[in-house]
Amino acid sequence: MNPNEHSALCGIDRRSFIGSAAVALALPFVGLGAISCNQGAVAERTTSPGSWKTVIVSDNEPGQPLIVSGRILAPDQKTPLEGITLSVYQTDATGVYSTTGGNGDNRNTRIHGSMRTNSEGRYEFRTIKPGSYPKTRNPAHIHAYISGPGYPEYWIDEYLFDDDPFVQDDVRRRLGNKGNFSSVLKLTRGSDGILRGERDIVIEKCSRNCTRR
Repeated sequence: MNPNEHSALCGIDRRSFIGSAAVALALPFVGLGAISCNQGAVAERTTSPGSWKTVIVSDNEPGQPLIVSGRILAPDQKTPLEGITLSVYQTDATGVYSTTGGNGDNRNTRIHGSMRTNSEGRYEFRTIKPGSYPKTRNPAHIHAYISGPGYPEYWIDEYLFDDDPFVQDDVRRRLGNKGNFSSVLKLTRGSDGILRGERDIVIEKCSRNCTRR
C-alpha cells in the first residue's frame, strides 16, 4: 500500500502523513509499519501544563513499565535549557498504534505525551516499553520531536533499546557509545520492577520542519 492509499484509509491528511513519515526515514529499517486505524482506549495522563514530568499510560496498560529521563542542553553541550518541549509517541506492547480521534494525526496516537524542561533542563516520562511492529524485524522505538523559544520544531532520533535484537550493528555503531547522549538506551530494572533509561539531548538550530538524520 502506498502512502496516499494508507492516508485515505486512515483519514490522514498528506501533510500529517509526511510529517510522521519523516521520522521513519531517519533510520533505514524503521517505517510507519502497523499503524492501526482502530481507535483504542485513551491512556490516563497525569500531565499538568508546563510540567517537566508526564505519565502517558494508565496503571493498567499492558506491558513493561518504563521511565525515561534526561536533560536537554544547549549546543555547547553543557548549558541546561529550560522551557523546551519534548513530545513523544509510540506503539503499545503489541507493536500497534491507534489514533485517539478522527483527525488522523499520527502524532496523536493513543500513547503519546509532551513535557517541558525545568530549570535544570530535565524531562521525564513514564510509559511502557513499546513493541516491535507485528511480523517485522523493525526495532521497538519511541518517536520524539522537540521545540522551544528560538528552536523551531524538529524530529530527533527515535529512542531505541540496547537489548533489542532487531537493532542492527551499524545502528549501534552510529548511535551508540555516546554515553547519556546515545539514543540507544541501556535499560536497568529497579527493585520496584520498573525499567529505566536515560538520554541527554543536545538541541540543534535548524529550519522549520527539518528532520535530523
